[in-house]
Amino acid sequence: MTKNSDSRDIYQKTMSKALERILHTDDIQEALTDVLQDVLKHFKAGRVAVMSTVKRNPGFQYCVMEVLAEGVSSSMSGREDSFPKHPWWYDKLEAGECVIVNDAETQKWDDPSAYELLKSLGTRAHLGVPISRYSHISGFLAIDIIDRPYEWSKADIMWLKDLTNLMMLWRRLQKSRNEASMERSKLEKVLMTMPIGLCLYDKDGNISFANDRAMAVFGVKSFKDAKRFNIFKSALLSEDTKKRIREEEMVDASFEYNYGILPFEQNVTKQEHDVMRINIMARYSKIYDPYGEVKAYLVAYMDKTREQNNSQKIHELDEIISLTADFAQLGYSRINVIDNTGYATKQWYKNNNMSFDDSSKGIADFVDILHPDDRLVSDDFRNAVRQGKNVRLNRRMRIRRPGKPDEWDYLQVYSVVTKYEPQYGVIEISTITQSVNHQVKLEHSLMKAKEEAEKADKLKSAFLANMSHEIRTPLNAIVGFSQMLCHNDLPTTEKNEMMKIVEENNELLLQLISDILDLSKLEAGTLEFVEKDVDVNSVCRAVASSIEMKVKEGVKVIVDCPRQDCHIKSDPNRIKQVLINFASNASKFTDKGHIIIGYHFTTPDRIRFFVEDTGIGIPEDKKAKIFERFVKLNTFVQGTGLGLQISKEIVTCLGGIIGVESEPGEGSMFWFEIPVKNGVKVTVK
Repeated sequence: MTKNSDSRDIYQKTMSKALERILHTDDIQEALTDVLQDVLKHFKAGRVAVMSTVKRNPGFQYCVMEVLAEGVSSSMSGREDSFPKHPWWYDKLEAGECVIVNDAETQKWDDPSAYELLKSLGTRAHLGVPISRYSHISGFLAIDIIDRPYEWSKADIMWLKDLTNLMMLWRRLQKSRNEASMERSKLEKVLMTMPIGLCLYDKDGNISFANDRAMAVFGVKSFKDAKRFNIFKSALLSEDTKKRIREEEMVDASFEYNYGILPFEQNVTKQEHDVMRINIMARYSKIYDPYGEVKAYLVAYMDKTREQNNSQKIHELDEIISLTADFAQLGYSRINVIDNTGYATKQWYKNNNMSFDDSSKGIADFVDILHPDDRLVSDDFRNAVRQGKNVRLNRRMRIRRPGKPDEWDYLQVYSVVTKYEPQYGVIEISTITQSVNHQVKLEHSLMKAKEEAEKADKLKSAFLANMSHEIRTPLNAIVGFSQMLCHNDLPTTEKNEMMKIVEENNELLLQLISDILDLSKLEAGTLEFVEKDVDVNSVCRAVASSIEMKVKEGVKVIVDCPRQDCHIKSDPNRIKQVLINFASNASKFTDKGHIIIGYHFTTPDRIRFFVEDTGIGIPEDKKAKIFERFVKLNTFVQGTGLGLQISKEIVTCLGGIIGVESEPGEGSMFWFEIPVKNGVKVTVK
């Protein structure tokens, strides 16, 4: 059998099959798919598709339908559902010519990008047959042969052209039938159930139709009772209004109506006492025949009294809804993701840190101000929607603050697909947004409060554990040695040694309790600070005297007072307390050398106190934590680990700073610096 006879066979087969479908089925999609499958099978092609122009965006095209051979990927793979038209194809197609590629590898290309496109699709031979609609090209039938070249014959092209025209004719015919039937059914249903009264009058003004609402508005029980009514003979309308109805395209008028009296028996000059008078608003419109002559009048009636009440209620409800939306910071938008057009409420723009004036730029521009991670989520959602997936988006997103590229506001975003008609260029997403900045701040505050509470709980546990141990140690010594002192047979030397131990532990216990009380007062803000004149030299000497009995043998205590007489205004007791803490620690860790207690002025209005020792020093990694609670460098040395933390809090309350300088094995210098208040007296003799 020759190639031409093959073409005639497939021509007869597909045409007869299509015609049979026209007579026996309304399923256009299934029938067209069967026809495309026949074409695919005949040419042993990889794919056959019908491409169409997007009506709302002529620069783009989309795939109406596509059939594929086994193992062949869709031409839509890796693309959007709609994409720019390629000029190489459409220049020919719009001229009514077919796009013919017998062998993409050997053909001479005047447009290399066309070859690259075919190559990316794995196409070796291609035929594009234009599809015309109302004398213009609306798309094309595309046949791709993947595995071999193919020489397209005139017979191939002829029957494929006829086939495409028949397919499109059938599609338009079926669509017209369906639309006409649906519109007629909708119109009948809408006219009868509309909440507005509708009446139809012939060109002479005689009534020919009235819906249920119109009968209710006028209080008429049956259409028979209304048949005698004529708008041009009615006493309800003025002569001027009747003239306007005849001459103008649309006329609005209102009149009073005696409810319960038939329309043709109304008399506006006569006041009825036992009937209810209502106000009716009417709109008169002309209906024309195909020749432009007036055929009838369509009139819409509404009870104006009820409408006013309803209008007021609707206005109040609208105000309540708007107020609620503003209070809850709820915004709403509807966006067509194909062309990024739509509309949104003012609150939606406000939530997205955009001005309502930005609506001229396209409401999908808000994607540009999303956080990069959230932008990916939004893009994935839109791509899924374009592919026809019924997905929803419910996520907290971050919106860039105006003028602050590294700061973000937070939105709760809920999006769903409310309209999916890609064949008409419409894929609509409805979105509700709500500002949750306040909620995020509360969450962060709660997280911080939780962390602080957990930290406080750990500190409390550590405090109780440390205090339990530290209090038990001196108490054990006091109780144990006190019991031993009760024995009369002990030598005097041993009794004196035991009494000394008891006294030392008494002092330790008192210091421990004093530290706990001071720490509690500091945290509660009740520790007293009394500012008065401070003799700085006297304070330093007193601190030196207090630790001379505590230092180890061979350690010298030195007072470094550079000025013979120095007075400042501060709290002398708190200054002395901090210096004693420093000096006591120095005495514990200094076995030889010296401990220096002194001061000097860093600036004319700031004084620095210090305690320097030649003790064991502090490792570099522990300097940062030395002023924290319960930190002890040597667990075998008595102490609570509270002294330095209390010192830090006291210095802070005095408006100063605290620090330490140390080298392991070389000694340490603890210091604090406070401001010199008014009334400082520095005298050098």
